[in-house]
Amino acid sequence: MWVIRAILIAIIVIAVIAFASFNLNTNQLVDVNLIYVKYVEVPLVTVVFWSFVAGMLVSLVLFISVYIKLTVQLRIANKRNSTLESEVSILRNRPIEESANLIKDKSQDASLKSPFESGEKA
Repeated sequence: MWVIRAILIAIIVIAVIAFASFNLNTNQLVDVNLIYVKYVEVPLVTVVFWSFVAGMLVSLVLFISVYIKLTVQLRIANKRNSTLESEVSILRNRPIEESANLIKDKSQDASLKSPFESGEKA
């Protein structure tokens, strides 16, 4: 997985460097109108670079929020898993004598009849 991530980062860095080098011409100037500020005659490379940085920061914030959410869900699932495992362990470790005594008591007591038995035998 880390190899794919490294390759993608390298491709992005190469793309940004290539874009910057091909557009390094200083006569490509643009005007940038932000909400409260207006920048006049800014090089296009600068605008693209800061747009790229802003996109990376927004992506990072979104990734961190998703990561935290998944971590919390994983912690909840692990706690539930451990409680279920302890319950299964308790059920597995019940003494056999307890079940044997219940069966022996039932066979000795002839007056107890199963509710599923009918008076007629087939």
